[in-house]
Amino acid sequence: MLAVLLAFCRSATSVAQPGELAVCLDIHEPATLDPFDVFAEKGYVALQQTLEGLVRFNPDGGIEPALALSWERINDRIMRFHLRRDVKFHNGEPFDSESVRFSVERYLDPHTRFPGLGFLGPLEKAVAIDRHTVDLVTRAPDGALLNRLAAFLYIVPARYYSNFKKEFGRKPIGTGPFVFESWQKDRGIYYKANLEYWRKGYPKFQKLSFRFLPIEKQVSALLSGEVDLLTDMPGTETETIAKSRVAAVIKKPTFYTVGAIFNTHEGPLKDRRVRLALNLGVDRQDLIRYDQLGNAAVIASLTMPGEIGHAEDLRPYDYDPAQAKRLLRQAGHPRLKLRALVKEQTRRTALILKKQWERIGVDLEIKWVSEVDALIQVQAQRPDIVIGGCPDPMAHSFFITSLFLYSKSPYSLTKNPQLDQMLEQALAQMDVKRMEEQMREVDRFVHREALSLFTYQKVKTYAVKNGVAFVPYVTGMPHLYMTGISTSAQGGQ
Repeated sequence: MLAVLLAFCRSATSVAQPGELAVCLDIHEPATLDPFDVFAEKGYVALQQTLEGLVRFNPDGGIEPALALSWERINDRIMRFHLRRDVKFHNGEPFDSESVRFSVERYLDPHTRFPGLGFLGPLEKAVAIDRHTVDLVTRAPDGALLNRLAAFLYIVPARYYSNFKKEFGRKPIGTGPFVFESWQKDRGIYYKANLEYWRKGYPKFQKLSFRFLPIEKQVSALLSGEVDLLTDMPGTETETIAKSRVAAVIKKPTFYTVGAIFNTHEGPLKDRRVRLALNLGVDRQDLIRYDQLGNAAVIASLTMPGEIGHAEDLRPYDYDPAQAKRLLRQAGHPRLKLRALVKEQTRRTALILKKQWERIGVDLEIKWVSEVDALIQVQAQRPDIVIGGCPDPMAHSFFITSLFLYSKSPYSLTKNPQLDQMLEQALAQMDVKRMEEQMREVDRFVHREALSLFTYQKVKTYAVKNGVAFVPYVTGMPHLYMTGISTSAQGGQ
């Protein structure tokens, strides 16, 4: 994220100060806060406290205005946005249609190498109509445009970014509720309230900081007053928090699942019977019990309740190891070895799956890979299967389905022309109800063909100090200006 010398020295284990919300965001710092380089959940959480887009998600995943007051469709390829007036970036530079045009152009420039460009791909250009009106033009009709914008498009000050783009990732300037102050390496990222924020009355506290702590130190940091909020509390510590009398546990289903990318170009997973056998060979209740300590719900596909395009009529595959063995024998694979790439973050999940699949005669040969190296390794190794967790920042079933399965996705090892066509036709549909129904048909097709491994929807567990009125978001990426802090929660009391 960011780095700048602190105005005064802070201890690495400093107690949260009066009027400050101290948040344990992760184990490790993000690499940058440059919106043109960020494509990870934790990076977006830190980024969106200081930068904003035209629209954003509310806590339940609906679209709400941000820097755009309103919008309307001009035709199937043009959406017009009416911008807020009298909004300034934190450095005093005015926000206007030129800011939007510059930011869109920067995202779309192939030399920028924005890692999420594929999800902004239909966007062709931004056209400034006047200072407070801008048209976004797509190459083809796109029914998911607003969700794309809410997830991935942030607006930067054109002049400042042009002059300091190399420094921006460590010293970002936005229009958001918090102004970046400093980034002290291995200690935290620090913000102060934007006193001129366009949403009057917010934020409700003066200081915000993100801390990065090893898992084994997070709960003690909360109980000692070093932090006020844990964004990913270990499930094993629920009872400790509940009995502490100084903090509480908050749970919210989030758009996050663990799935698999199957190589259907070549090898045994071209055969539906093998893919189906892998799904029938998973005891999902056991997986949830030992992987998430009960903090998850079984799902039937890659989509989750509340996402646009989720087919509620689908029933999860039963755990049926006997049928799984029969299918593998029929497919000519009574004993099967699969080469797997597994993201380090899903190590425990993969080890449980490996053990369960051994019962049906499948041996998972695992190579561990970091989040950063995953894309390179997927294309270089061309394994049989890739296992990893994935959030849905778009609040739309298109995101995970296309990331895993669309043949044009850089992560995909799937070859299914029918699925590609179904996805493209659904996203080209301008009628919202028709688009949603077509995406539900995609969901049913993915389930029927067992094109991925279907596991669970994560229930995210937060630990919150008493007196902190925290609002969780179904995307897993909260806007913290919504949080309230009572005097009893301040100063690490």
